[in-house]
Amino acid sequence: MAKLHIAEQYIEDVLSGKILACKYVIQACQRQKDDIQNGIDRGLYFDRKKALKAIKFFSYMKLYKGKWAGKTFELQAWQAFILWCLFGWYNADGTRRYRYAYIAVPRKNGKTTFAAGIGLYMMLADGENAAQIYSAATKAQQARICF
Repeated sequence: MAKLHIAEQYIEDVLSGKILACKYVIQACQRQKDDIQNGIDRGLYFDRKKALKAIKFFSYMKLYKGKWAGKTFELQAWQAFILWCLFGWYNADGTRRYRYAYIAVPRKNGKTTFAAGIGLYMMLADGENAAQIYSAATKAQQARICF
């Protein structure tokens, strides 16, 4: 059997109970698995190459602050799973399936850095002309630190 990508392994580990997760993460993993098998019937397709491109983009990013300054951004499995889903799924007409994402994780898990990476990818490598990227938070200063 071929080795699974980190995002695919995350799905398997969540669904098997090896990784503890809330019901929403379990549902997202199950949806991903179900849609791989049946999504075509609903006009969806998964483009593995595009998902991998988004994930690979993060390997070019360097962290610039704190104890990890100068080190390459290494995605955690849950982050790879999010990118896998967001950038891998497309509608039959070629438009991206997901246009919005709500990502909720506890403090000190690199949300801002992850969001900055997603924004940079969409601005620089996603192939959309004149892409507009927004960062929102409850306070303007918090939204600014993303970039």
